[in-house]
Amino acid sequence: MFKKIKKMISGDSLKTSSPVPIEEYVELPVRGYEGLETIKIKVCDLEDFKDATEIAVLTEAGYLVIANTINLERDLDDDYAKILSSLKEKVGKTGGKIVRLCETKVLAVPSNTTIERMVKEETPKIEEE
Repeated sequence: MFKKIKKMISGDSLKTSSPVPIEEYVELPVRGYEGLETIKIKVCDLEDFKDATEIAVLTEAGYLVIANTINLERDLDDDYAKILSSLKEKVGKTGGKIVRLCETKVLAVPSNTTIERMVKEETPKIEEE
C-alpha cells in the first residue's frame, strides 16, 4: 500500500487526461423550491401617528413589521390607544392585520400572510397509585 502511495506521489501513475469535449457533458436540471421568496422583516418603534403611517406603508410593500410599543398592560393611555387604532385602521385598509406579541410589541403583517396560533395539546396526567 505504501509503495502504491509513493508511486502516485512521485508522479509515475498520474497522467494528465485530455479535455472532455463539451458534447459529452450532461446538463442536469436544477430545481429550486417553488414559492420560496425572501421574507422581509422590519423592526421599528411605534411612538406617534407618523410611525403608524410608516408601518402601514411597509406592510403594504410586503414587509412583516415588529413594532416596539409602550408597555400596553401598564402605560396605555387614550393618546396611545388612538395611535394603535390608527395603525389598525391603516393596515386593515390593505387587508393586513395587527397582532399583539407581548406587553411591548405588536406585529403588523401584509394581506398575504396567515397567522395561526399554536395550540399545545394537554398531555394526560398519570395518576400515581
